[in-house]
Amino acid sequence: MAEYGVGILGAGWVAGEYIKAFATNPHTEVRAIASRTKEKAQAKAAEAGVDCTVFDNAEQLLNQKEIDIVAIATPPDCHREQAVAAAQAGKHVLLEKAMATTVEDARAIRDAISDAGVKSVVSMVLRWNPLFEIIKVQLAQGAIGSVFLGEVDYFHGIGPWYKQFAWNVKKEVGVSSLLSAGCHAVDAVRWFMGGEIAEVSQYSTHGKGEDFTEYEYAPTSCTILRFADGRIGKVTSCIECVQPYVFHINLVGSQGSIRNNQVYSKQAFPGQTGWATVPTILPDSGDVTHHPFTHEVNHFLECIMEGRESHCNVADAFKTHEVCFAADQSGIEGRPVALPLS
Repeated sequence: MAEYGVGILGAGWVAGEYIKAFATNPHTEVRAIASRTKEKAQAKAAEAGVDCTVFDNAEQLLNQKEIDIVAIATPPDCHREQAVAAAQAGKHVLLEKAMATTVEDARAIRDAISDAGVKSVVSMVLRWNPLFEIIKVQLAQGAIGSVFLGEVDYFHGIGPWYKQFAWNVKKEVGVSSLLSAGCHAVDAVRWFMGGEIAEVSQYSTHGKGEDFTEYEYAPTSCTILRFADGRIGKVTSCIECVQPYVFHINLVGSQGSIRNNQVYSKQAFPGQTGWATVPTILPDSGDVTHHPFTHEVNHFLECIMEGRESHCNVADAFKTHEVCFAADQSGIEGRPVALPLS
């Protein structure tokens, strides 16, 4: 029997990817799934090919002693109640983004995890994409010197054909373009540039294309980030675009630049006359089956087994989300907003 029993909260699209990831890890076994109905939970178990107990509420799953890890793959407005309860039950928590729909709820999750002393990961899953890993190595080696400008843009038309569309369009669940999707881009700027973001300023709009009229908030935003040390960043998040998925990375440093999987480096390649291209897997799809959940889960298990914190734990992910909340506040109030939020 595997050392760690896993419970899955939610029976949607992304829940299936977590089930696959935990099923392939030799240290874990999916032992329970909870959804709004037992029928949905059972259908997800059958689809994933796992034999486990099913429940129609989270409380029953969290009461199971054989559950050590809980993966929360429900809509964001459910996260505070479920994540806090999981932490208080002594379960390690893998939490799907967005981690919450308000900064108060995100802070409550952060504090509950800290108080309980359990391990956590928030699914900013692109941190485990091969391109992200390559860029981190290039930066650590000083290939482009000190990055003083970082641009990461998220373009993904989330219309009626996309499985999260029905709840994503609702203000109380999807919240904003950044919280529903563009948080990956905000997190990438933080991950690549390091340091603390001191101030944000945002503009947002609604293109009102025929497939996107149901959005209760502006699905397009552009946010400028100022770091405490004076460096700057920019994030565009557009979930109403009519185009293929694009996750654009542009990092400008004192000794060169990185543009997606291309690098121009005076340090690494003296005499370079053009961009050098690194063939690798890119973050170029909004299909969750393309995302590296298996690598994320394996990383989480290593953290649990070695007693160390993840680089993407709830405390770190709170900072990404706090930037998103501050940016959206800026867009609403028409002024720059300082961080941290009070």
